[in-house]
Amino acid sequence: MMTRPQSSNEEAPHIAALRRAVRAGFVFRQLADADGVAVAALYAERRSPEGVVENLVVCGMTEAIARRLRTEDYPGGDPLWERTGTVAEVITDLLALPAHGSPGAPSLARRPSGSLWLPGMP
Repeated sequence: MMTRPQSSNEEAPHIAALRRAVRAGFVFRQLADADGVAVAALYAERRSPEGVVENLVVCGMTEAIARRLRTEDYPGGDPLWERTGTVAEVITDLLALPAHGSPGAPSLARRPSGSLWLPGMP
């Protein structure tokens, strides 16, 4: 019987954040390197009926980025909101955003940081 390795205390908040993202409706997939062999990052996305797409790219525990874009601006448009940081920080902040169109929700597009690149994007 194969057992799953135990996560370290250092990894625990990041793994918990990933689990919260899954429960919140994010669908994850692995992004391969240029040779299509090794996993280069995890990518997750969820679409809301309010007209936004939220995505998340995880390259490591301390290297993650999340964005919220209008559906019509996805994938290459300017984000309404963007955050880089650790997995736990990025997911916590993303899940804390008010629903699109509600008071306090980001509504003005801003220049992207350039930190997010996905296969198929220039």
